[in-house]
Amino acid sequence: MTARSAFFRIKQLSIAATVAAAAFLTGCSLADTGLEGDRDTLLALNSDKDRGDFHVSYRPVEADAYLKAIKHILETSGTYEAAVKDLNNALSLPEDVNIEFLECGSEDAYYDPNIKSITLCYELVKRYTDALGSDDGSIETAALHAGLFTLFHEMGHALIDVLELPITGREEDAADEFAAIMLLWSEQEVAALSGAHQFSVDAKEWEAAPYWDEHGTDMQRYYNIACYVYGSDSDRWAELVTNKTLPQERADLCEEDYWRKSNSWNKLLAPYLKRRIELTALNEQIIRNSQRGL
Repeated sequence: MTARSAFFRIKQLSIAATVAAAAFLTGCSLADTGLEGDRDTLLALNSDKDRGDFHVSYRPVEADAYLKAIKHILETSGTYEAAVKDLNNALSLPEDVNIEFLECGSEDAYYDPNIKSITLCYELVKRYTDALGSDDGSIETAALHAGLFTLFHEMGHALIDVLELPITGREEDAADEFAAIMLLWSEQEVAALSGAHQFSVDAKEWEAAPYWDEHGTDMQRYYNIACYVYGSDSDRWAELVTNKTLPQERADLCEEDYWRKSNSWNKLLAPYLKRRIELTALNEQIIRNSQRGL
């Protein structure tokens, strides 16, 4: 094989990998793309690029009994390990990204691109647990949902960085979209709505971000996420309009908004897939937790 023909073969396989990976995400068959015979080769190419994973750890709490309870709930639920397992199984990362839950002394969550690390503060989960509560009066479900949306949001930042994803617009909006889309793909709409309600809590209790801030306003973020939930299944979530969570004028646009955002993340992640993203471990763990009363 000449150098020129080798170059074009590599280019052909690269293009094929992108198309085939998109098929895994959207559920199309490789036969539909004409690439069925290259399936093993394409998966091997992406697997060869897989040099990292997400890793979750829980740092100890010094004295605060409530934060210790939050840590115990998060750590023993297995929820975050399941979410990480699903993405690690599907995505090729060029390097490790650490996810640390810890006592920060402040209510915060952030991704640090310098050390490829996500920090999630127990204090922030406590804040949303206190504000949101749960239907049965326990803190467990609220804590898990609050933490899960925030985890996916920060994982969105990490993927944008380590995969050098070509987003447009505000990165904070893209991270919100990633979190919502992941939860909707895993049929965890209630957790997505908990994420939306976090922003309504912030809008009431925190000083509004200045107009030059990299974040949108809290209520804009609230309506965007509620819109994606409604747009993913407008019949199932019709109550979001009838109870005036979403104005009809915005609801009319939500199905298109959801499918556009979902398709965008399909295309962005396609070149890095080892397999179709199926958040089965997360779903199974949430079902087990529900049976335990979490």
